[in-house]
Amino acid sequence: MRWSWVGLLAVVLACADAPRPVQTKTRWPVEEVAFTVRTVDPAGQPVPGVALVARRADRGSQVIKSGTTDVTGTARLQVMPGWYVLQAEAAGFVSVTRTDARVPVTGEARLDVTLERAAPIAGRVVDAVGKPIALATLRLSRSNETESAPETESDAEGRFRFDGVPAGRVMLQATKYKWSPTRLEFVAPAPELAVVMGGPGSLRVQVHGLDGKPLPGGPFSISYMDDFASMDDMSPDELFPEKAQDATVFPQLPAGRYLISGRYAPVPGCEWTRGIEVQVLPGQQAEATVSFEGLHDAGPWRGRAVDANGKALDHGTVVAWGSGEEPHDLGLSGRCEGVVGQDGSFAIPHIFKAPRVLTMDAPEGARGWEARGPLPAGTGEAVVFRRVSGSLKGRVVRPDGQPVGFFEVNGHSPNNPRGEYVRYVDLTHTYQWVIDVWGFAPALVRAQGREGEVLQVPDVVLEEGRTVQGRVFASNGRTSVLHQEVELVEEFDLDGRGPYRSRWAMTDAEGRFELKHVPGRRQFLRVASKEHGAVLHALEPAETAVRLRLVPNAELHGSVSDGAQVPLAGVNLEVRCEGGFKMSARSDGTGHYAMSIPADRECFVHPEGSPLNIQPPRPPQPLPVFFSSTRLRVPSGSRQSLDFEPRRGPASLEVRVEASREFVTAFVLPGDVAWPRSPEALDALMRAGFGSDPMPNTWESENGSESFVPHFLLGADFRFSHLPLGHYTVFIRDQLDGVDAILRIPVELSRTGVHVIQSARPARGGGRPYMR
Repeated sequence: MRWSWVGLLAVVLACADAPRPVQTKTRWPVEEVAFTVRTVDPAGQPVPGVALVARRADRGSQVIKSGTTDVTGTARLQVMPGWYVLQAEAAGFVSVTRTDARVPVTGEARLDVTLERAAPIAGRVVDAVGKPIALATLRLSRSNETESAPETESDAEGRFRFDGVPAGRVMLQATKYKWSPTRLEFVAPAPELAVVMGGPGSLRVQVHGLDGKPLPGGPFSISYMDDFASMDDMSPDELFPEKAQDATVFPQLPAGRYLISGRYAPVPGCEWTRGIEVQVLPGQQAEATVSFEGLHDAGPWRGRAVDANGKALDHGTVVAWGSGEEPHDLGLSGRCEGVVGQDGSFAIPHIFKAPRVLTMDAPEGARGWEARGPLPAGTGEAVVFRRVSGSLKGRVVRPDGQPVGFFEVNGHSPNNPRGEYVRYVDLTHTYQWVIDVWGFAPALVRAQGREGEVLQVPDVVLEEGRTVQGRVFASNGRTSVLHQEVELVEEFDLDGRGPYRSRWAMTDAEGRFELKHVPGRRQFLRVASKEHGAVLHALEPAETAVRLRLVPNAELHGSVSDGAQVPLAGVNLEVRCEGGFKMSARSDGTGHYAMSIPADRECFVHPEGSPLNIQPPRPPQPLPVFFSSTRLRVPSGSRQSLDFEPRRGPASLEVRVEASREFVTAFVLPGDVAWPRSPEALDALMRAGFGSDPMPNTWESENGSESFVPHFLLGADFRFSHLPLGHYTVFIRDQLDGVDAILRIPVELSRTGVHVIQSARPARGGGRPYMR
């Protein structure tokens, strides 16, 4: 029996969560209920006078209730049912934040909070002779935590105080402009502290050459090595050096550890670097001498550059890169270059040790070559160079054969007056791209790219294309839909996973629209109206007039709860449907949601909880509830109720990829899911698969500005929590230019706990390519 990929995909998607039968029920009551909080000390004795603030747990919510505990340590708050973040503060105790305050719709909720007795920290900031230092900034944190207590400043007498400090090891940092930063570690509670700050020190730097004599100008760079301060925080006058007697002097440098990287160039084109560590003390001058004296020159290092077939590479410049074994840029490293002769021979004149990597430049339109170890002895042997990547070179011309000066390739302009462009390829595979030129139809180009090879593709001869006129009607076929966007999308990019840009037109007062310069290939017209419905129309190559009749939407509504009748507010429900239709809704304060979705289409609902609403602002924490996707298909004009609850399985899965999150993602499907047989099948799996636990990377800082960590600084570590035991398939996606590299990893979760998968980046470790 033969199976098509469509049939296999239908079987695969059946493994995803199907809609649960849901009975239509009365909406949960919206009346407030009692939430009783009891506060006690570590001995179990009640703590009166505790200030309580309950904030609804979804970030940004303004639903806040407050109260104070009575003589029995009890406070009774009237709140709407839901999930809350509770903060408790009292004099003499450590402030507590509880993120598990859940109030169900049935009956009264109770929460016991134990307050740890505080160890107030007080002291004075003084200089070396005991004179007080005012306006020093002090930060206090537990030694094993990155979060710190709100900072404070020393007063005119140098005094400062922190209240609500937990007992245990803490770290205190003191900083002030034109003073050296100070850091103390101690165990709280502690007697009154004397924080001694020193003034700046000075640093004298020299760089010595092979003969042991100072080098003119002493070329070097300087950076701060201590983790609690940065050179970015230093003022220009602190960093501005002075030249004196073949040395460079920093007269006003904050104390601390510095990395000095000296440079020595034996000849033009060669540079050696040596990094050393130096300690600057307050009020003292430190000496830093970076010396290359006595360093053995092992050059020249000779070789003959050839490609993988043994053919000589008779062009360019070879650069040898060497490095030492020490971390943190300490020790010796360097680079030196040599010109390649007609027979591929080259000589690196100066090296201090055998090179680690050799690179060679390439002519215009290609990326360079490289050779990695083990390398030969350097006595003239052949050195095999391989291209860093391959490329596809092309040209864009008008119908009369003249080159086009301005055009875009997948939205980016090469800005080449000769009409030439280059597409770099990382894998051997078929690539495609779209070329846009004003006044012409977008041209689709497909070509086979080969890793490490430069290939020429045929010229793109532009065409003006056709004009498509149409009209949009409501479901009755008579009522025109005015001021509605009509989108023209590529057949292979309905889900918007590629780099292509859709085109669109707006209907007029009679529902008419016009699209000019439409290419003579099959594309799709897509219309999505919340009020009137949706339609996806295949625009055939010869079609110039269309009549689009919208299919009425269906309504999806229901509630989101934690499974124990605690409504979850602020949960985002994203719906992904075949044809590239996407919509979303957010659960309200009672956990309810409602939205219109395209009818008669397979869709998947992906709920995601909001980051916790913790004050004061700090790096965000996700709500500890995680959802799987749910499949549904709703008839046109119907109304379906569907409730959502988080997963509650005993296992977790961690996927660790040797990459950043900038281009790498992961998703999971239950069951044994086969490889997708086409990019369209891959898109269908991505619609169905559920993503990793949310990892918020933006938050509001205390001054009201937005802080964020870019994804390229975040490691590609993905966690899937609370999974039921069973078989799953993990897919890791690596987004390259024009290709998705995919890894498929079957996983059997047969026991509780965390299961870890270590993986190379798909583009580097056997990922299967899919054309984009």
